[in-house]
Amino acid sequence: MATPLASLLTFALLVSDASALPGTPNVILILGDDMGIDSVSAFNARMGLKTPAIDQLASEGMSFMDAHSTSGVCSPTRYSVLTGRYNWRSRLKRGIVGQWERPLIADARQTLPEMFREKGYATAMIGKWHLGWNWPNKGGGFTEKLAEIDFTKAIKGGPNSHGFDYYFGDDVPNWPPYAWRENEHLIGKLTSQMKRGTMVGVSAGPAVADWDFSKVLLEYGRRCAEYVRERKGKQQPFFLYFPMPSPHTPIAPGGKFKGISKITPYADFLVETDWAVGEILKALEDIDQVENTVVIFTCDNGTSPKANFAQLNTANVHLNENWRGWKADAYEGGHRVPFIVRWPGRIKEGTRSEQTISLADIMATCADVIGSKLPANAAEDSVSLLPVLTGKKVEGSLHDLVIHHSISGHFAVRMGKWKLLLCRGSGGWSPPGENEAARKKLPMLQLYDLENDPRETENLHDKYPDRVEKLVNALAKALGEGRTTPGPRQANQGWPNTIPQPLLKKFPQLTAREK
Repeated sequence: MATPLASLLTFALLVSDASALPGTPNVILILGDDMGIDSVSAFNARMGLKTPAIDQLASEGMSFMDAHSTSGVCSPTRYSVLTGRYNWRSRLKRGIVGQWERPLIADARQTLPEMFREKGYATAMIGKWHLGWNWPNKGGGFTEKLAEIDFTKAIKGGPNSHGFDYYFGDDVPNWPPYAWRENEHLIGKLTSQMKRGTMVGVSAGPAVADWDFSKVLLEYGRRCAEYVRERKGKQQPFFLYFPMPSPHTPIAPGGKFKGISKITPYADFLVETDWAVGEILKALEDIDQVENTVVIFTCDNGTSPKANFAQLNTANVHLNENWRGWKADAYEGGHRVPFIVRWPGRIKEGTRSEQTISLADIMATCADVIGSKLPANAAEDSVSLLPVLTGKKVEGSLHDLVIHHSISGHFAVRMGKWKLLLCRGSGGWSPPGENEAARKKLPMLQLYDLENDPRETENLHDKYPDRVEKLVNALAKALGEGRTTPGPRQANQGWPNTIPQPLLKKFPQLTAREK
């Protein structure tokens, strides 16, 4: 299933060094998939497994212990990572980008890789995209219908259309087409059909004849390390984005990792995920670029229940230990994720920050690192973490508020130790779901003091109505201004349509529309 690296190597050789920026660091962004903060052994004493490569990053850099994906699920967070903007400002108000759907990122919107490329960086992405494509229609133009797609033509609207010089991946690992793609073309012919249920989470659809899920992460780890090694001796800095397919379904550990944990395939896959991170760190050592490279490790949302928490708990592997809920939720378990930044000589080793941050902050942080000035209509919800990372004294919070979003589009608003959920239950997959919570006549709002109640067990909304009002007003302002950072008002792509009607009646300030 592995393919030659000829195209990748050719690309590396063709890159010009003329635009090099002396002293500008390389940047590597690694984004795990379905992996909450409790899945890193450095942050969870009862994890029961070891993640030595990720732990190494934590020991050599700064860990943010109150970091959050912008959504409890995949595509929305990926949008925020690459744009510095909350996902619900786009057309995606709930759920994820669907199979065969058009691109979510607008052509005119500045992205993270475009920002790097403007500063003379080589930009590469190896991994999972899941932000939509312009699928070529057999009769010309684009289509969102499988039967009309011509897979022999260039598939545009993806990474190469949004700032990446080079792309290699399989897009969404549990969705068709099951084939590698390099830049805008599939590799191989789709002569086979993957059957639904081949593995947990796998959808039916066209595939190359020899597709093997267990080789996907192995191939990514190898290619990421190879890309780094091919940068040896080049003056031009690089930005590598590695959105991992793991430990998301299909749970498919490969090679030596099958059975390595002696616990479950999921545990094996988590070990393999850590290995892939380690391969990149070793490659940086091989080319003597450790000190000249910023490495960021984080994840797109909390751990999925596909991990089978009960089964893992019996083996003393506790991945749902410290936070309520899991993937898809407005509860902390849905979006509290590991966030580690290593930059030797600039970031003090083994440090931790309690600042509340979101993954949207990556863009402003990288802009600060490379000296890029963001325009007013970009990265509207992104705050630079560089002052904290470099040990400067920061008064108060970096953010006035941080906004969370669940799979069903329910909002949660965080301000200091207070968190307000605009839903009766989890807003996602963990119990109680919204229907169950309604049957139980649970309150429409949930207010938690995370400092004293980190597991969100005591709803204080009745006790602190003024606090509720303050958080609602902050959300209304964030919606109406089109941003949460200083600057001119920006337009959202439509207004969020997921706030429950009873709450809109109670808080009419949330019913405003675009002016």
